[in-house]
Amino acid sequence: MTRLWIAALAVAAAGCSTSAPTAGSSAAVWQTPAEACDYRCTSTYDEVRAVLGRVAAEADGVRLGTFGETVEGRALPFVVWGAPDATPGAICQTGKARVLVFANIHAGEVAGKDAMLELLRDVAGGAHREWADSLVVMIAPIYNADGNERAGYDHRPYQLGPVDGVGTRTNAQGLDLNRDFVKLASPEARALVGLIRDADPHVVVDLHTTNGTFMGYHLTYAPGLSPNTPRGIDADLWDRWLPAITDSVLASDDFAIYHYGNVPGAFGEEATAPRGWYSYSPQPRYSSNYVGVRGRYGILSEAYSYAPYRERVAVSRRFVEEVLDRAWAEASHVRQRVAEADGERVMGETVAIRATWEALPQPVDILLGEVDTVAHPVTGDPMYQRRDVREPERMPAYVRFAPSETVTAPAMYVVRGPVQERVADLLDAHGVAYRRAAVPRSDREAFRVDSVRTAERAFQDVRMQEVFGAWEPAPADASGEAALVVPVDQPLGRLVVMLLEPRSDDGLVAWGLLADGLAEGRVPIERIPAP
Repeated sequence: MTRLWIAALAVAAAGCSTSAPTAGSSAAVWQTPAEACDYRCTSTYDEVRAVLGRVAAEADGVRLGTFGETVEGRALPFVVWGAPDATPGAICQTGKARVLVFANIHAGEVAGKDAMLELLRDVAGGAHREWADSLVVMIAPIYNADGNERAGYDHRPYQLGPVDGVGTRTNAQGLDLNRDFVKLASPEARALVGLIRDADPHVVVDLHTTNGTFMGYHLTYAPGLSPNTPRGIDADLWDRWLPAITDSVLASDDFAIYHYGNVPGAFGEEATAPRGWYSYSPQPRYSSNYVGVRGRYGILSEAYSYAPYRERVAVSRRFVEEVLDRAWAEASHVRQRVAEADGERVMGETVAIRATWEALPQPVDILLGEVDTVAHPVTGDPMYQRRDVREPERMPAYVRFAPSETVTAPAMYVVRGPVQERVADLLDAHGVAYRRAAVPRSDREAFRVDSVRTAERAFQDVRMQEVFGAWEPAPADASGEAALVVPVDQPLGRLVVMLLEPRSDDGLVAWGLLADGLAEGRVPIERIPAP
């Protein structure tokens, strides 16, 4: 990528920053690309690779690896600290708690990428030595590498810098990678889910930037929002981790942070919902929800777009430092919680396949804010700059989700017909266990399709579908036919139900992956009820 260098900027403090190392560093003597341009720019792909290579060369125990390629063939880099090498086998064999932090899934939201380069630079200088005692830390700072190289001035309207331009939201296919954790249509999503499957991080942090409601927060966050997140992990994040991190970041840096949300009408849409603070959707197509459904600690971070870029980088870094400190302090507990989640079996239990917002028990004082409009120094386009305003407004906080439609998880699903290879490919990518066998002779149920509603517009290149109908006894004449048999009695049982239930709002049917298999009014997936 050719950086969009600006010859003369109408901003203060031209030239390279010579400020002291940030808190927590011990021997930071060189600058990251964002620091070197005084946060007017963000790092390019080549610059990220160069920083990671330097960190791996200078830091004790840091290893550099790759976990896949982009659409355009760029290797996806990550560094591993606390394991003998950067392979999943070596990472898992340490027996330590494992944390994966990735950034730049939307390449216009770059604060997390540059924050992780600063953190790694300080690790190379000796900071946070204690983490490697109990943790394996994996950091992948430039996930949407192709989008990062498509820098432009107009990719994040109203965002307050970096004024040299940022990349695109989507990858080179035009896909939003944070909607692709179920269907895995992009090579990037396949690569990242493969890393999650094989290295099996206990904690996964996804770094973003948010716009929308004018707020008093520097950063908002969310745990996995699916109602199918295991209760122990959900309780840790909601009751202990996120409240403690909130207090610590406020005390150390005066950065106010809270659960992700927006007030209706924030994006200019007509407000039909009651006034309140509403989170985003709970489906596993989103990273942190997907991680939660897998029975791991999923955490979303969203720095505030209208804060200065330097502050967005700083708060993203502080948030990650606090998460890593928490995971380090509770490493044994984290491993135990994950083992408990893997041991839970959902067969015969209630599983949510659709969900809706649920307000916290009591209204909350949400910190709203104000902005000034300033001109971009090159294009003249408006940018919003946050004022140092925190105006509390008490309102309902719709930041949790409750099931709106459930099923009793069966003993197993049976996939029949020509769709088997397509389904097997996706199950392999997710790490779901199955076997190839004859259609069982036991009592099976088939889903009778009464009607199919197909979306008028494509979403992620798919016109999503919703089937209506009911389960009923399956015909007996299929016994002995070759099929995929997918047991629900496995650690990924929650994910199995959400993938294969026909009415799931984020399953294979919903994504149109079985559209050609809806023959004779039936879904090509049968199930055997739990005993």
